[in-house]
Amino acid sequence: MNRVGFTLIELLVVIAIIAQFSILLPALSKARASGGKAKCLANLRTIAASTAMYMDAQEDSKLVQWYTIEGSVLNTYPNANPRTPWVFGGFKAPKPEPDALNADSTLFPTQTRPLNKFVDPTVQDAGQIDVYKCPNDRSYSTSIIGTPNEGTSVEPKSSWQANGSSYTLNTRWLQGYAGPGGNFSPVLNEPPPFVTYKKWERRIGRKMIGGSAAQFIMWVEQGFYSATYRAAPTLQTSLAGPRRYGWHTQFSNWILGFADGHAASGFYDTRLSYGALGSIWEPGYLIPGAP
Repeated sequence: MNRVGFTLIELLVVIAIIAQFSILLPALSKARASGGKAKCLANLRTIAASTAMYMDAQEDSKLVQWYTIEGSVLNTYPNANPRTPWVFGGFKAPKPEPDALNADSTLFPTQTRPLNKFVDPTVQDAGQIDVYKCPNDRSYSTSIIGTPNEGTSVEPKSSWQANGSSYTLNTRWLQGYAGPGGNFSPVLNEPPPFVTYKKWERRIGRKMIGGSAAQFIMWVEQGFYSATYRAAPTLQTSLAGPRRYGWHTQFSNWILGFADGHAASGFYDTRLSYGALGSIWEPGYLIPGAP
């Protein structure tokens, strides 16, 4: 009579195969994350270099226009709300959250965003630009200028899907002027149609020259932007949340783009406005209200 079953050798072979997979899978996952990190770093280098070209092309070199959209776009979408730091570059969000359907990042056409003509002059209004997509993008909570973010390290949607970019222009430097508590109400109540921050933009623009430009963090991953809300110069004055893992499976490790056009990866304590990599506030700034 024939027996149905496995021989000892067959069982050992199956166990050996499973063991091999258990060893290989973490290595493959790590390799995939490493490859995504390299692509992310290359993306931010391109974006940072394009921003440096944009700044060079401005007639007023002391004005870095963090929130500049053509008047025709504002007239087309006069009720766009909320205001986010996404629309300097990026593209129209393909999968916005229900509560962000009237956000500028969802409404404003890709081609009209100021940085895009330096990143990809051929892009169409409904087009997407791959350089704004990080392969390891794992969090999306929509950023509203001057408000907290509820995002974590991992969310069910990527930022480029929800916001049209994995990366956001750094507006955390405004906390240096409004105070670590993040009270932006005097700024956000400027006359319509949109806040310009011109006074503070000129002030920080004067700082972004020479070595200071290499220290000022201009572009950040969405997870970093979320984590640095209410960061301050010291741990005693910081109101930021706890440090977290970044997109690239390393604790408090981020990829950042700088005002001089370079990008770097490394550890940054998101509770502080200064770190070994650079500063999210103006270089040398320590006390709110200081000249």
